Amino acid sequence: MAYYSPKMLFLALFMSLLGLSLATRRIAESTQPMTFQYHKGPLLNGKITINLIWYGHFKPTQRAIISDFITSFSSSQHDSQPSVATWWNSIGKYHRLADPKKNATPLSLSLGKQVTDDTYHLGKSLTNKHLIELASKAGQQVNSINIVLTASDVAVDGFCRGRCGTHGSFKSNSQKFTYIWVGNSETQCPGQCAWPFHQPMYGPQSPPLVAPNNDVGLDGMVINLASLLAGTVTNPYGNGYYQGPKEAPLEASSACPGVYGKGAYPGYAGNLLVNPTTGGSYNANGINKRQYLLPALYDPTTSSCSTLPAQRAIISDFITSLTASQSESQPFLATWWSTIGKYYRLANTKKPASVVLSIGKQVIDETYFLGKTLTTQQIEALASKAPQNTDAVNVVLTAADVAVEGFCMNRCGTHGSKTTPQKSIYIWVGNSETQCPGQCAWPFHQPMYGPQSPPLVSPNNDTGLDGMVINFASLLAGTVSNPYGNGFFQGPKNGPLEAASACPGIYGKGAYPGYAGDLLVDPTTGGSYNANGINKRKYLLPALYDPTTSSCSTLV
Repeated sequence: MAYYSPKMLFLALFMSLLGLSLATRRIAESTQPMTFQYHKGPLLNGKITINLIWYGHFKPTQRAIISDFITSFSSSQHDSQPSVATWWNSIGKYHRLADPKKNATPLSLSLGKQVTDDTYHLGKSLTNKHLIELASKAGQQVNSINIVLTASDVAVDGFCRGRCGTHGSFKSNSQKFTYIWVGNSETQCPGQCAWPFHQPMYGPQSPPLVAPNNDVGLDGMVINLASLLAGTVTNPYGNGYYQGPKEAPLEASSACPGVYGKGAYPGYAGNLLVNPTTGGSYNANGINKRQYLLPALYDPTTSSCSTLPAQRAIISDFITSLTASQSESQPFLATWWSTIGKYYRLANTKKPASVVLSIGKQVIDETYFLGKTLTTQQIEALASKAPQNTDAVNVVLTAADVAVEGFCMNRCGTHGSKTTPQKSIYIWVGNSETQCPGQCAWPFHQPMYGPQSPPLVSPNNDTGLDGMVINFASLLAGTVSNPYGNGFFQGPKNGPLEAASACPGIYGKGAYPGYAGDLLVDPTTGGSYNANGINKRKYLLPALYDPTTSSCSTLV
């Protein structure tokens, strides 16, 4: 029989629009929806230089927060997903819709000149005319955006009374130039311009979140700058993408107010990541180990607000947790995975073994280049997009709006192997949230058949993704213990019961058909789980068949 030797396996993830259907706030849900339209004007494209004009007193650490944020947009130095660059790449959809023939140069941002004025040479009360004057201090370049950042003790016309910043354009020597202004609201109106890091001025009251960079004013500026950058690129001259009146348009980000994570609603920013050391809430990683909270972007292809990064983090944190030495608390996910070692010891009694997993390359396809209906052959083609070798498992994850051959009819995912051009193995898992959650996301959804019981709350507040974790965990266990169809299994070879699939529907002690078993419940979210992961993640994992006791083993 063929088995893996005790070495490291690299998991390459191919995400086919994973999470872009997150749709935490769908504009079309209003009774008389406004249409998000392209008004035929130019979008910014090509290589764009970002120049910063600092007006007033800013600490060096505050400047670093902003400059690292700008550099993170197109940096190849990604500490981990979700990243600022991934968030920004969603803007490419606007360019592809506006220019389907792909004549435009791809957009890329880079940090340019920084001008500092800590003498307040225009005073501490500025008009719009002053902002344009300051914007011109960095020079007038066609392929640039000049950003004016005002300190917390600077008042600006309209600041805190209807805006936290603005973007616009002005003409000089028959050329058009774009600019952005963002103010630091920390001492003037943090409840309006730095929410959710400060108690809101109006509306539902909820405790403020901890700012990821421990600076309420600057972390609020990042949110507003991100929103205005998205609006500037997609509607630079007032005739690009927007909805509503031209004088007060809703743009790529401002069309999704208050949405930062899945499940957001007025007064609640959504399900976010939390730094276990600082307690800061965030949804994007940047360079130099920075973390930021970024607003949702309106997805013109789905007419919804997308908070894409959080879904990828659920999966990547799951993989990292499998063999992480960073144990939060028991029961730990790595304990669940260690059961797989028993198969290796039985297969090679002279040489105890274990399987160490780590995340390798991540490939993202947001264009559905193979369409939204895939065959098994196309799944294999997607798996081949990542490096193929015997030390890797290439995992294809398809979004909720992608149909796959056999999905929801007799499978929620699959694993397999290829021998050409070289021996390689792959896994595919689909997001069943909109297609068959009762089949592939139970117990987080009412079952399609059998005993009916109330669904459990999913631990990451995402039925589709938490269901994917269950199926992914099951297939990963089957892959390493039966990679080529001649390892550990029972029943027919073409329909085998493997390490996890031999224990269907069992997640905790006392499980029976329709009842997942006695599970742990998060007292804050109500989510049911049986395993802790890194970054305070919680997961529900299937029981594993223990070959030494011939029984199904659960963590709880």
